[in-house]
Amino acid sequence: MSSCKEDVEIWDSNTLGYSGTYFWQLYSENGEDLYTDYDNDVQLMIYNTAANAENEVWIEDLDGQFPLKSKFSFTGNSESFTSKTTDFASLENNVSAIEVPGADPTALNEATTEDREYIRAYVLDGKILPSAATTISGSAVDSIYIKLTLLSGTVSFKSYSVPVDKRKDPEVEQFEWKYESATYDNTLDESYIISGHRKTGFPEDDH
Repeated sequence: MSSCKEDVEIWDSNTLGYSGTYFWQLYSENGEDLYTDYDNDVQLMIYNTAANAENEVWIEDLDGQFPLKSKFSFTGNSESFTSKTTDFASLENNVSAIEVPGADPTALNEATTEDREYIRAYVLDGKILPSAATTISGSAVDSIYIKLTLLSGTVSFKSYSVPVDKRKDPEVEQFEWKYESATYDNTLDESYIISGHRKTGFPEDDH
């Protein structure tokens, strides 16, 4: 799957309340322990999907703190939202967690399964509140709060033959992995709180 940051201009987006880049801190599930503090490189981007559907967005962790790049479907609105489902089978894959193995297969229909963290995720509670935060320079800016649960398990891949026109050497058969399926292990669930504010674009507000 792919996003459409280039395809749909921001002023045409049906997810304007969500969309933007945010500076954020990472806390434990109960909010008592700070794991990651503000840093200029620690940014979260939220943007519309190719369908440009209301309450459907991509959330991407630009610095790879988890890492996370996944599509979410919400109920509510940008000021109070939650994922439509917490069912693993109904959630979208985290693109970062289903990247193919590093070593290429050597034959057709080979199979491999790997343990992977954060295969899918859902939002338990989310709020993006207008002008509810204050930047370093003292400007009012939108705040963001997301309580996120990340689901882990195993991911299975199967090899296929690369089409001739896409091979490194057309005369040599080449094989690559493709994603097949994911299996959930509910003993590996992790929940975190993301708390921060929208990026203004002004240098004086950067961390």
